[in-house]
Amino acid sequence: MKRVLTLLTLVLLAATHHVWAAQSPPAQDAVERVRSLYETARGFEVKNDWRAAEAVWKEVVALVPGDARAWVNLGVALNRQERTDEAIAAWNRAAAADPRLAGAHFNIGLALVRKNEPKEAVPHLRRAVALAPEEGAMRRTLAVALFGAERFQEASRELAQLLAREPRDAGLLELAARSFMRQGRFGEAVTVLRRRLDLEGATGELWAMYGDALDGAGRTPEAASAYEQAVALDPESNVTRYGLGALYWKLYRYDEAERVLNEVLRRDPKDARAAFTLGDLYLTRGDAARSLPLLEQAARAYPSEFDTHFALGRALAQTGELERAAASLREAVRLNDKIADGHFQLGRLLLRMGRNEEAAREFDRAKQLHDAKREAEAVRKP
Repeated sequence: MKRVLTLLTLVLLAATHHVWAAQSPPAQDAVERVRSLYETARGFEVKNDWRAAEAVWKEVVALVPGDARAWVNLGVALNRQERTDEAIAAWNRAAAADPRLAGAHFNIGLALVRKNEPKEAVPHLRRAVALAPEEGAMRRTLAVALFGAERFQEASRELAQLLAREPRDAGLLELAARSFMRQGRFGEAVTVLRRRLDLEGATGELWAMYGDALDGAGRTPEAASAYEQAVALDPESNVTRYGLGALYWKLYRYDEAERVLNEVLRRDPKDARAAFTLGDLYLTRGDAARSLPLLEQAARAYPSEFDTHFALGRALAQTGELERAAASLREAVRLNDKIADGHFQLGRLLLRMGRNEEAAREFDRAKQLHDAKREAEAVRKP
């Protein structure tokens, strides 16, 4: 769940600068002592003296245990002192005393989101939204919790309602885009990100996300242009620079890819992704000797990946290191037995080494996989 911790606060910071605190006094028939305590507690809150406010609110709930609003305000005082679990307990008491007090449910949900417990926050926030559907901060926090709980379709529905009211809200647009990306709904992510990029404050990271969305939507040339903008805005990001190089490589713009990937490795010689992509580029060009050290680096960094061992095996075969090549290709097909080309390349190498029976088995396996793929594609055709 990369970036989830950041995302959990991304929209919340724009939504609310403090927890929801009920400001109404207790019932009209409350004793004068309780009224006085309310006023005293409010005075301490104005001075940000939360410890003193806590003591007064505790006195109130001792006198009137069913005062839901006093429990809410006690929770606020505790939360301001970063005593989150005690605050949640107070808000639960408030919700039990008055189940229709939306602020209590909201505060619980918001606190759980900030504790990185979005799954647990969702039911509380749904209750709050049901009680106060016009409160944008509550719906916004629910959307964040749904995203954090990886319930992306539900998050998108909440975000759609929010964006209908606030179509130029940068934080909402960014979160909506991320939600669409996680669902593989790249076309919709492109649309939302384009709206966000037309606002102020577009960053290199946003342009890179736009590039990823365009690439996912099959618009790879436009994706490369977006990544060029991302690198221009954030030239120190090797992650973004690698993304640009990978797109050039994907578009067969090998000279540009080589230039960018070499710059990535100059900045960080240990970047194994760049080493693999550049090594594969050299291998594609027929320069196996040049690709070999790069692919060896990638295989060490990613020992459980088919692609790294497969490419390394082909490079070793082309440089005449047949035994090592066979070992790499065997490891590749062990990691993924379902790729026909892995078995085919291993079969070719074994045939070259005079291991005809082993080669025949690999060719048979490659043919089985190839035929199965063709049959599956035929079934899918209308």
